This record gives sequence, C-alpha cells and structure tokens, in this order.
Amino acid sequence: MNRLKMIIPPMPWHRPRVRVNDGERVVLLHGLWRSVWAMEEPARYLHDCGFETLNLPYPSFRQSIDKIVDHVAREIGPSSKRTHFVTHSMGGIVLRCLAKRHPELITGNVVMLAPPNQGSEIIDWLEDSPLGRMSLGPGGMSLSTNRLPREVPSFDGSNDVSVIMGRRNLVSTFDFLLEGENDGIVTVEGGHVEGIKRLEVVDADHTFIMGEKLVLERIAELLKY
Repeated sequence: MNRLKMIIPPMPWHRPRVRVNDGERVVLLHGLWRSVWAMEEPARYLHDCGFETLNLPYPSFRQSIDKIVDHVAREIGPSSKRTHFVTHSMGGIVLRCLAKRHPELITGNVVMLAPPNQGSEIIDWLEDSPLGRMSLGPGGMSLSTNRLPREVPSFDGSNDVSVIMGRRNLVSTFDFLLEGENDGIVTVEGGHVEGIKRLEVVDADHTFIMGEKLVLERIAELLKY
C-alpha cells in the first residue's frame, strides 16, 4: 500500500478510472477532500478478484450534495451488469442520497468504510469558523450532526449494506470531540444508520482503512453475498 499516493489531493485533471473485467461491476467513491487515488488500492484488488471497477472522483467540497449526486449518477450510467458500491467516509453519504434518487443504479451490494452516518463532530467544530467553512465547502458542510440526519435518507432495505468501522486512532488531534471507540475521525457508534445489514469493527485508522489487507479481503467477501 502506497500511503503517499492515497492522500494525493483532488486535481482538475483527475478522471474516472475503469478496469474492464468479465465479472460484476463495482463503483468506488472516495471521501471529503480525497481524490481518485484514495480508492486505487481497493479498485486494483477487486479487479484482481474478477470484478470490473469504476473508481469515480467527484467534487466533494466544491459542490452541494445534490449536485454531487447528479454528477455521480451521470458518470455511473446504466449497466447490464450487477453494480456494487464501495465507499469511504463522505462517499457513503453521497451513496445514501444516490440510493434515494437513483435506486436503479444500485443493483448489487454496498460496503461503506468509516462512514459518518450520524454526522461528524469535527465538521460541527470547523463550521463555527469562516476558514473552516471555506475549507469544507458546501459538500463538507452537509456532514454536520445537525444537517446530515435531517437531510440524508437512510437505506430502505433493498440492498445488502455492510459498514466497516475502524478503531485505530493514530492521531489525537480530535480526541476532545470524539467519544468511545473511534478511528481518529469518526466514532464506531457514528457508523450506524437504519437499513444496514451488519456493522463490523476492525483495527484500522480512518485515512488508510481502504488499503488494509484484512479490509480488502472482507470487501471482496461481502460483495459476493
């Protein structure tokens, strides 16, 4: 796992990365302020497992959630293949909105990695400052614990949805905001939302959970249910 590549910030020239294969399709969605590089490790791994993958960048902080969902829906498009989703952090929130507005695009299973399904205490803290609001953008601001539960729909039970949360906190910067087990950014409890089938906890941190070998193996297992 090349950790430096995984934290490359989003750039205007980043484009979706498609790996064609005979198997079912997997769409991968990164988190806030991340780029297509964040999900390259699981994309490569799943392709090696026989899946066709679409690693899809999106404007996580520049646009509102509604516009992000429109963008993602256009990029995914219809497919004759069963289509699964693997998301990290904010990508899971985008998917929840996509599932409500475009359920026809989600024809397979869902695996959410470290999603702030109850909103983020860190966003709450940052949105109190002008600099914080500027850095978060309209996309990031929608992740507050006040807005997210009110504005983002839960799952309706149509899909097999799994949540994998981390419990390894490598950086103590936000410890004063987080209660209970957490990955340094999101609490384990915060991963719960109505409509999921299972929630599992692994020894991983928020930033690099998608590159952990045990997580990659579990994702592949869950997509084959």
